[in-house]
Amino acid sequence: MLILFSLINPQPVKAQSTTASISLIAQSPWVYNEEAMGIDIRVSGKMTDTSFRVELFNEIDRLGLIALKDNQLPKPIGKPLYFVVDNYLNTTGVASLEIPLSNIPTSKLGSVHPILIQLLDPNGIELDRFVTLITKVPSTTTSKPLLVALELEITGPPPLQPNGNTVLDQNTIQNLQSLTNSLNDHPSIPVTVKLPPATIVGLSRSVNLKDAQLLNDLKRASANSLQIVTSPYVTADPEAWRQTGRSDIFSDLLDHGDLVFTERLETKPNREVSILLTTAIPETLDLLHRLGSETFVITGSHLDPQPTDTNTITRLIKLPGAEGNKYPALIADPNLTNHFDNTEGAVLAVQYLIADLALLGWTNPKNPGGTVISFPKNFSYKSPITDLLFVILESAPFIELVNLSSMFDILTELDNGKTYQMWPDTVIPVSRKATDRSLAETAVAAYSALLGGPHPASSELNNLLEVTAATELNNETTELYLNAVYAEVTKILKGFSTPNNQNVRLTSRRADVPFTIENRLDSTAHVLLVLQSDGRLDFPGGSTQAAVLKPGINRIPIPVQARTSGDAKLQVTVRSPDAARLLQLESARLLIRTTRLSGVGIILFIGAAVVLAVWWLRSTRVRSN
Repeated sequence: MLILFSLINPQPVKAQSTTASISLIAQSPWVYNEEAMGIDIRVSGKMTDTSFRVELFNEIDRLGLIALKDNQLPKPIGKPLYFVVDNYLNTTGVASLEIPLSNIPTSKLGSVHPILIQLLDPNGIELDRFVTLITKVPSTTTSKPLLVALELEITGPPPLQPNGNTVLDQNTIQNLQSLTNSLNDHPSIPVTVKLPPATIVGLSRSVNLKDAQLLNDLKRASANSLQIVTSPYVTADPEAWRQTGRSDIFSDLLDHGDLVFTERLETKPNREVSILLTTAIPETLDLLHRLGSETFVITGSHLDPQPTDTNTITRLIKLPGAEGNKYPALIADPNLTNHFDNTEGAVLAVQYLIADLALLGWTNPKNPGGTVISFPKNFSYKSPITDLLFVILESAPFIELVNLSSMFDILTELDNGKTYQMWPDTVIPVSRKATDRSLAETAVAAYSALLGGPHPASSELNNLLEVTAATELNNETTELYLNAVYAEVTKILKGFSTPNNQNVRLTSRRADVPFTIENRLDSTAHVLLVLQSDGRLDFPGGSTQAAVLKPGINRIPIPVQARTSGDAKLQVTVRSPDAARLLQLESARLLIRTTRLSGVGIILFIGAAVVLAVWWLRSTRVRSN
């Protein structure tokens, strides 16, 4: 079977070049029994009287596959084959060859053989070379296929900008578009994907028709065999936030991410499977377990000791938590991931990966287990590797594609797994982010309380705060978001005013002092009046008084009780009603003048009047006598 690589456009031959080079653009990914191998080679440069030298080699195992990177080839099989380039070259500069494989013995299980392709000049001097692999598969086999799960991840900076605008990262969008196209072109392939929820929200808010179409394409893909795992709303390291004592931030990010997928893509994400970052430690596992994770995927290079035995790589292992639990985990084999970095092109990268999967499955043919292909971090899904790999995986006879959840269910029935310790990378600290965010959270809480609870304006500030947790943002960029939050909070402080002169005259001991304040906001404001006096006033209703200010002039009665007549000073401070009373909105000092006598004064006055009346009566009687 010849897989033609249509994504590589044919290029005209550069006949005037002083050198020549070759590259693989298509080949049979595997062959059965005595079939010949089809191969397409692009030739560039000067090709007059050049020839191909093709040499077959003995079968290799996984160690032999690794050794090929150091140009360590096994013993050759038979004599080399020669092909005159001009006899096989078409007008687009591509030579199509049929390489007989009759010299390769047929194995009961199957075998992988290196093939060296050299371009020689007329004198037999090598101009260029590459080594590809051919996988020989028996026509009939009793071996079980290897379970293979594809784990893909797309990350990207949050679209929300400090000024509130949405700016989609084009590299992230292109990766999403390329991956989505591949998934919809191959809807039967089960794939487990981590997507950036913040970018999904950005797509839903975009007025660009292409972005709306991409969102619809993602919905269609998620309705097929695509499994989306829970992802934090913005990229975040759970261990970094746990170490700062703010695990709640990561928990909120997960909840928001789930909400986005449910509402925007109409699919429920899987929280039971968690893809571990390289900074994970036992405490991280316990945290993620409390947040809903039951099983984990970890890169083999971050285990101690690093697993090399094939039976271990294709089985479940156990990862210990700090609280005594042992969690089932799958190993993402880094050797499989490394094939994506093949610098000689997509076809060779996929050919090596497919051959490696065959070797994994044939190591234990009666019970081959399963493995995880984890695409490299920051992998460009615009690469033709994605489509080519999907095409070949759909029909590979020695593997069975499943998603991660299904693989855990199947492998759990086989054995309990060996326990491994984790070998974590250093955590990038977020202590400064956590401190700065905590201060801003207090300000936003006061802002929200002032507006009476959930409000579109406070929601926008919370969105800015949430973005500050993103790994892609450094401290300087994070500060721009925090400054935007403080600037908006500061604006509200200028929305209130009180008249300069609010002196009041009281004619009774207890009365309501009218306090005037203007609310220049477009909405009602919930405030707290904090009352203080110079010791001559009491406050029957307490020293604080809640009030709701409607837009415009508000007159609020403040119950007071004068201890003595005369002048008293009343300080009224208007603050936000949050627990910290963080925001001071306005402050006014009132002069309270009490003209009515106090109770003691009245008694003294009555007593004096009685004495005067008695004296007057006595004087009148004396004059009468």
